[in-house]
Amino acid sequence: MEDFKKYFDNNEYVTKIVGNNDDVPLSLDNDKIASLVALLTLPENKEFKEETLLILKKEKAGDLLITAITKAKKNKHILVAACCESEINYSHQLPFFINLALDTDYLVSLEAITVISTMEGPFNKDDVRNGIEKVKEEQKKINTERVVLLNDLVNTLMSLGQDSL
Repeated sequence: MEDFKKYFDNNEYVTKIVGNNDDVPLSLDNDKIASLVALLTLPENKEFKEETLLILKKEKAGDLLITAITKAKKNKHILVAACCESEINYSHQLPFFINLALDTDYLVSLEAITVISTMEGPFNKDDVRNGIEKVKEEQKKINTERVVLLNDLVNTLMSLGQDSL
């Protein structure tokens, strides 16, 4: 496991912006995020994925994964799935995952709903109530296979709402 930590050590690896005329290294946070994304999404790093998820949980670095999801331009669904796989409780991030569940990318939506359905709580009643309203508004606008996903999400949120009363 010690060998694995070297990927997060700025003295060992430095992430640079490719195509930048100044070739400026990314900030420390961006280095960590770039390393995290690479370890979780690149096929050649598949053997490190489980260790990465364990380190995230052990270091309570769930916010780093949230930031990576926010910045992701591709493979977002893999990063969202990693939230569930890391076994970190993201209940305090319910509004964030509701927004992801409303994403037009079916896989991102599916993974976000999976994360929501595995949240342990406690939940803010207003977050749950606002989430249900937001999802119902989105349901009125769509007529694709996402309707089924959003129906499941409303049912899950209603269940969470009952649990938090």
